[in-house]
Amino acid sequence: MKHILLVFALSLYSLNSLCQFTRLTRHPDIPVEYDAVFVDLVRSHFGGVVKSSYGQYFGQMSADSNVYGYGMFYTDHDGEICGQFRNGNLLMGIRMGAAVVRVGSEDHYTAYDLLTGEAQYVFLNDEKYKLDAEHLASWRFMQIQYKNGDKYVGEVVDGRRDGYGIYYYANGNFYFGRYRDNKAVGYGALFHTDNHISLQYWDGPKPAMPGTEEAEKPADEEVNNE
Repeated sequence: MKHILLVFALSLYSLNSLCQFTRLTRHPDIPVEYDAVFVDLVRSHFGGVVKSSYGQYFGQMSADSNVYGYGMFYTDHDGEICGQFRNGNLLMGIRMGAAVVRVGSEDHYTAYDLLTGEAQYVFLNDEKYKLDAEHLASWRFMQIQYKNGDKYVGEVVDGRRDGYGIYYYANGNFYFGRYRDNKAVGYGALFHTDNHISLQYWDGPKPAMPGTEEAEKPADEEVNNE
C-alpha cells in the first residue's frame, strides 16, 4: 500500500512539474499598457552619453541625471546591457556577457549560450528550469546579417525575430524592442548617431506613435546566421 501511495505521489509531482513547465515563458510578458505608462514617464527624459566607473552609457536620463528610460551600457566587466532602466537598474532587457546572455528581468529571464545561441535555462522564482527538446530547438539567441548591411542581435523562435532584440542599421542607428514573427511590436527605442533617442510604438511594419515618421524599416533578406 505504501508503495502504491508513493507511486501516486510521484505521479502527482511529475504532473505538477509538467503543468508548471507548460506555463514557463522566456521572460515576463509585459502588457502594453504597462509599457505605455513607462514610456509616458520617460518621454521627456533627455538622451545623451555619460561615462562612469561602471562604463559608458548611451540613453535617457532624468532631470537629476539619473539613468532612467531606454538606454545601453557598455561596460568593462559586464558586457553590454540594453533595455529599460530605472535609477540605474535594468528593469527589462538584454545583458550580454562574454559567454552568456540573459534576456528578461532581474528575476525572470532566459539564459543563452553566446557561442552556440542555445537556450540554457529559464530563471524564475529563484529556480533554474531546464528546457525540453522542443524549446531547445526553437528558442535561440542569434546574430542575423542582412544584405543591406543591417544586423539583428537577439532572440529568435524557429529562425525568426521573436522576443527582445537589438536591430543595428547600416547607417549607425540601432533599435531596441520586442519582436514577434519577424516584426517589431509594442514599444521600443531608436538610438540615433547624434545621441537623439526616439520612442516608438510598432503595430505592424511601421511605427504607430505620432512623431516617429523618421523610423527605419527592418530588412527581410538575410545573408547568413551566426
